[in-house]
Amino acid sequence: MGMRSGEIPLGGELGVASLIVKLKAIAWGLRKSGAMLVLVAVVGVGWIYTPLIVVEINYKISSLRSLILRQFPGQMQTLQESKIRIKNLDEYSIYIPKINARSKVISNVDAGNPAVYTAALKLGVAEAANLSHPGQKGTTYLFAHSTDSPVNFARYNAIFYLLDKLKVGDEAEIVYLGKLYKYQVASVQILASSDTRYLVPQREKEQLVLQTCYPPGTSWKRLIVVLDRVGENGIIRADSSRIWQ
Repeated sequence: MGMRSGEIPLGGELGVASLIVKLKAIAWGLRKSGAMLVLVAVVGVGWIYTPLIVVEINYKISSLRSLILRQFPGQMQTLQESKIRIKNLDEYSIYIPKINARSKVISNVDAGNPAVYTAALKLGVAEAANLSHPGQKGTTYLFAHSTDSPVNFARYNAIFYLLDKLKVGDEAEIVYLGKLYKYQVASVQILASSDTRYLVPQREKEQLVLQTCYPPGTSWKRLIVVLDRVGENGIIRADSSRIWQ
Protein backbone atom coordinates (compact mmCIF):
# COMPACT_ATOMS: atom_id res chain seq x y z
CA MET A 1 0.00 0.00 0.00
CA GLY A 2 1.43 3.38 -0.95
CA MET A 3 1.81 6.27 1.53
CA ARG A 4 -0.62 9.10 1.39
CA SER A 5 0.63 12.58 0.71
CA GLY A 6 1.99 14.29 3.85
CA GLU A 7 2.49 11.08 5.83
CA ILE A 8 5.87 10.45 7.54
CA PRO A 9 7.27 6.92 7.48
CA LEU A 10 7.38 5.18 10.87
CA GLY A 11 11.14 5.20 10.81
CA GLY A 12 11.09 8.91 10.10
CA GLU A 13 8.82 9.54 13.09
CA LEU A 14 11.26 7.72 15.34
CA GLY A 15 14.10 9.79 13.92
CA VAL A 16 12.30 13.08 14.62
CA ALA A 17 11.43 11.95 18.14
CA SER A 18 15.05 11.02 18.77
CA LEU A 19 16.19 14.40 17.45
CA ILE A 20 13.76 16.23 19.75
CA VAL A 21 15.04 14.27 22.75
CA LYS A 22 18.62 15.14 21.86
CA LEU A 23 17.79 18.83 21.40
CA LYS A 24 16.05 18.92 24.78
CA ALA A 25 19.08 17.28 26.41
CA ILE A 26 21.37 19.85 24.79
CA ALA A 27 19.13 22.71 25.94
CA TRP A 28 19.09 21.34 29.50
CA GLY A 29 22.87 21.00 29.45
CA LEU A 30 23.27 24.58 28.23
CA ARG A 31 20.95 25.88 30.94
CA LYS A 32 22.91 23.96 33.58
CA SER A 33 26.24 25.23 32.22
CA GLY A 34 24.91 28.79 32.15
CA ALA A 35 23.76 28.53 35.76
CA MET A 36 27.19 27.20 36.77
CA LEU A 37 28.95 30.04 34.96
CA VAL A 38 26.75 32.60 36.71
CA LEU A 39 27.46 30.95 40.07
CA VAL A 40 31.22 30.92 39.42
CA ALA A 41 31.08 34.61 38.41
CA VAL A 42 29.16 35.56 41.56
CA VAL A 43 31.55 33.61 43.79
CA GLY A 44 34.55 35.17 42.00
CA VAL A 45 33.28 38.71 42.43
CA GLY A 46 32.45 37.98 46.06
CA TRP A 47 35.96 36.63 46.68
CA ILE A 48 37.56 39.71 45.15
CA TYR A 49 35.44 42.31 46.92
CA THR A 50 34.79 40.63 50.26
CA PRO A 51 37.68 42.50 52.00
CA LEU A 52 36.20 45.84 50.93
CA ILE A 53 32.71 44.85 52.04
CA VAL A 54 34.03 43.76 55.44
CA VAL A 55 35.94 47.04 55.86
CA GLU A 56 32.85 49.07 54.95
CA ILE A 57 30.67 47.14 57.40
CA ASN A 58 33.22 47.52 60.19
CA TYR A 59 33.39 51.25 59.52
CA LYS A 60 29.61 51.58 59.75
CA ILE A 61 29.59 49.64 63.02
CA SER A 62 32.44 51.75 64.40
CA SER A 63 30.69 54.99 63.39
CA LEU A 64 27.48 53.83 65.07
CA ARG A 65 29.37 52.85 68.19
CA SER A 66 31.06 56.27 68.33
CA LEU A 67 27.68 57.95 68.00
CA ILE A 68 26.28 55.86 70.87
CA LEU A 69 29.31 56.67 73.03
CA ARG A 70 28.83 60.38 72.43
CA GLN A 71 25.23 60.05 73.51
CA PHE A 72 26.06 57.80 76.48
CA PRO A 73 29.57 58.71 77.75
CA GLY A 74 29.27 56.23 80.62
CA GLN A 75 29.71 53.37 78.15
CA MET A 76 33.25 54.49 77.26
CA GLN A 77 34.79 52.47 80.07
CA THR A 78 33.16 49.29 78.77
CA LEU A 79 34.59 49.97 75.32
CA GLN A 80 38.10 50.59 76.64
CA GLU A 81 38.06 47.40 78.67
CA SER A 82 37.42 45.43 75.48
CA LYS A 83 40.67 46.59 73.89
CA ILE A 84 43.91 44.62 73.72
CA ARG A 85 47.40 45.98 74.28
CA ILE A 86 50.04 46.08 71.59
CA LYS A 87 51.73 42.69 71.60
CA ASN A 88 54.80 43.35 69.48
CA LEU A 89 56.37 46.69 70.37
CA ASP A 90 59.09 46.28 67.76
CA GLU A 91 56.74 45.77 64.82
CA TYR A 92 56.48 48.65 62.37
CA SER A 93 52.74 49.32 62.14
CA ILE A 94 50.06 51.92 61.46
CA TYR A 95 46.72 52.62 63.10
CA ILE A 96 44.09 55.08 61.81
CA PRO A 97 41.38 55.41 64.47
CA LYS A 98 38.64 57.02 62.38
CA ILE A 99 38.48 54.22 59.83
CA ASN A 100 39.63 51.50 62.20
CA ALA A 101 42.54 50.60 59.92
CA ARG A 102 45.48 48.65 61.34
CA SER A 103 48.34 47.05 59.51
CA LYS A 104 51.89 45.89 59.67
CA VAL A 105 54.22 48.07 57.58
CA ILE A 106 56.81 46.50 55.29
CA SER A 107 59.83 48.81 55.23
CA ASN A 108 61.97 49.94 52.29
CA VAL A 109 59.87 48.60 49.42
CA ASP A 110 60.72 49.57 45.84
CA ALA A 111 57.59 51.45 44.72
CA GLY A 112 58.71 51.20 41.09
CA ASN A 113 59.02 47.42 40.98
CA PRO A 114 55.62 45.64 40.70
CA ALA A 115 57.05 42.24 41.61
CA VAL A 116 58.62 43.61 44.80
CA TYR A 117 55.74 45.73 46.05
CA THR A 118 53.10 43.14 45.13
CA ALA A 119 54.87 40.62 47.38
CA ALA A 120 55.07 43.22 50.17
CA LEU A 121 51.39 44.16 49.89
CA LYS A 122 50.39 40.57 50.56
CA LEU A 123 51.87 41.08 54.03
CA GLY A 124 50.67 44.60 54.85
CA VAL A 125 51.16 48.24 53.93
CA ALA A 126 54.38 49.08 52.05
CA GLU A 127 56.80 51.88 52.88
CA ALA A 128 58.47 53.38 49.81
CA ALA A 129 62.24 52.97 49.77
CA ASN A 130 64.79 55.79 49.54
CA LEU A 131 62.69 58.23 51.57
CA SER A 132 62.47 58.85 55.32
CA HIS A 133 61.16 56.93 58.31
CA PRO A 134 58.96 58.05 61.23
CA GLY A 135 60.80 60.40 63.57
CA GLN A 136 63.04 61.76 60.80
CA LYS A 137 62.75 64.92 58.73
CA GLY A 138 61.42 64.07 55.32
CA THR A 139 58.56 62.03 53.88
CA THR A 140 57.46 58.64 55.14
CA TYR A 141 55.43 57.27 52.22
CA LEU A 142 53.09 54.36 52.91
CA PHE A 143 51.02 52.79 50.17
CA ALA A 144 48.51 50.01 49.71
CA HIS A 145 47.74 49.54 46.04
CA SER A 146 48.25 47.09 43.21
CA THR A 147 48.72 47.53 39.48
CA ASP A 148 49.67 44.01 38.49
CA SER A 149 46.17 42.53 38.11
CA PRO A 150 42.56 43.77 38.32
CA VAL A 151 41.85 40.84 40.66
CA ASN A 152 44.29 42.32 43.19
CA PHE A 153 43.09 45.93 43.01
CA ALA A 154 40.33 45.41 45.56
CA ARG A 155 42.06 42.86 47.77
CA TYR A 156 45.29 44.84 48.23
CA ASN A 157 43.40 48.13 48.65
CA ALA A 158 41.35 46.85 51.57
CA ILE A 159 43.56 48.30 54.33
CA PHE A 160 43.39 51.84 52.92
CA TYR A 161 39.99 51.42 51.29
CA LEU A 162 38.39 54.08 53.51
CA LEU A 163 41.15 56.68 53.25
CA ASP A 164 38.71 58.98 51.44
CA LYS A 165 36.73 59.19 54.71
CA LEU A 166 39.59 61.08 56.33
CA LYS A 167 39.31 64.83 56.76
CA VAL A 168 41.71 67.58 57.81
CA GLY A 169 42.38 67.16 61.52
CA ASP A 170 41.91 63.38 61.68
CA GLU A 171 44.76 61.39 63.22
CA ALA A 172 46.99 58.46 62.45
CA GLU A 173 49.54 56.70 64.63
CA ILE A 174 52.72 54.88 63.72
CA VAL A 175 54.73 52.47 65.83
CA TYR A 176 58.33 52.40 64.64
CA LEU A 177 61.33 50.92 66.45
CA GLY A 178 59.39 50.75 69.72
CA LYS A 179 58.20 54.36 69.61
CA LEU A 180 54.80 55.88 68.98
CA TYR A 181 54.47 58.75 66.48
CA LYS A 182 51.27 60.73 66.04
CA TYR A 183 50.24 62.56 62.87
CA GLN A 184 47.35 64.77 61.86
CA VAL A 185 45.78 65.05 58.42
CA ALA A 186 46.79 68.27 56.64
CA SER A 187 45.26 67.54 53.22
CA VAL A 188 43.45 64.93 51.16
CA GLN A 189 44.16 64.97 47.44
CA ILE A 190 43.21 63.01 44.33
CA LEU A 191 46.08 63.01 41.82
CA ALA A 192 46.80 61.44 38.46
CA SER A 193 48.21 57.92 38.67
CA SER A 194 51.41 59.24 37.09
CA ASP A 195 51.88 61.99 39.72
CA THR A 196 54.86 61.06 41.90
CA ARG A 197 55.55 64.40 43.56
CA TYR A 198 55.48 62.93 47.06
CA LEU A 199 58.00 60.26 46.12
CA VAL A 200 60.61 62.98 45.64
CA PRO A 201 62.87 63.20 48.74
CA GLN A 202 62.59 66.36 50.87
CA ARG A 203 64.24 67.34 54.15
CA GLU A 204 62.24 70.44 55.10
CA LYS A 205 59.85 68.84 57.57
CA GLU A 206 58.60 65.51 58.80
CA GLN A 207 55.44 64.34 57.08
CA LEU A 208 53.54 61.12 56.57
CA VAL A 209 51.95 60.36 53.19
CA LEU A 210 49.36 57.63 52.75
CA GLN A 211 48.44 56.50 49.25
CA THR A 212 46.01 54.12 47.64
CA CYS A 213 44.38 53.70 44.25
CA TYR A 214 41.22 55.66 43.52
CA PRO A 215 38.41 54.90 42.97
CA PRO A 216 38.80 51.67 44.95
CA GLY A 217 39.29 48.69 42.68
CA THR A 218 40.93 50.73 39.91
CA SER A 219 44.30 52.31 39.17
CA TRP A 220 42.92 55.42 37.45
CA LYS A 221 44.06 57.91 40.07
CA ARG A 222 45.89 58.16 43.37
CA LEU A 223 44.27 59.16 46.64
CA ILE A 224 46.89 60.95 48.70
CA VAL A 225 46.53 61.84 52.38
CA VAL A 226 49.27 64.11 53.74
CA LEU A 227 49.74 64.22 57.52
CA ASP A 228 51.98 66.41 59.66
CA ARG A 229 53.73 65.22 62.79
CA VAL A 230 52.13 66.40 66.02
CA GLY A 231 53.45 66.30 69.58
CA GLU A 232 56.45 64.40 70.82
CA ASN A 233 57.01 60.72 70.26
CA GLY A 234 56.67 58.48 73.29
CA ILE A 235 58.45 55.24 74.08
CA ILE A 236 55.92 52.42 74.31
CA ARG A 237 56.52 49.93 77.08
CA ALA A 238 54.82 46.64 77.80
CA ASP A 239 52.96 48.23 80.72
CA SER A 240 52.01 51.30 78.68
CA SER A 241 48.51 52.69 79.02
CA ARG A 242 48.53 53.21 75.29
CA ILE A 243 46.16 50.59 73.86
CA TRP A 244 44.73 49.68 70.48
CA GLN A 245 41.67 47.67 69.74
